[in-house]
Amino acid sequence: MTARSSTRASGRNRRTFDPSVPKIITPAVISGITAEAADTIRISFGNSMLPNKTPGFTAGSGGGETVTSATQISDTVVELVFTGDVQGSNMVVPEGDPGIRTAAGGFVPAGTYAVPAFP
Repeated sequence: MTARSSTRASGRNRRTFDPSVPKIITPAVISGITAEAADTIRISFGNSMLPNKTPGFTAGSGGGETVTSATQISDTVVELVFTGDVQGSNMVVPEGDPGIRTAAGGFVPAGTYAVPAFP
């Protein structure tokens, strides 16, 4: 029995992963934030999301309130519960937080987002 040539494999594997081709990653664009309670907000995204683990977002008057749970309401809506009152404050999203990602692997853009007051 003879060994196969390794050069023949390249012709058969035309659809394998090519590291020279850049991966297209769409960012998770926030389309809206609503306050559901004093410590709960819902974030709407422009594309479908996959909550991976508890995000490292912070909010509150002093920025000391952290996320205790993240629940996916629909493909594009995620509900976050914080440790304290976050209504009428700013939510800070750190760079490259893996808590909430798009289906393609995109991150929520880092920045400061306004949280509306609860009615």
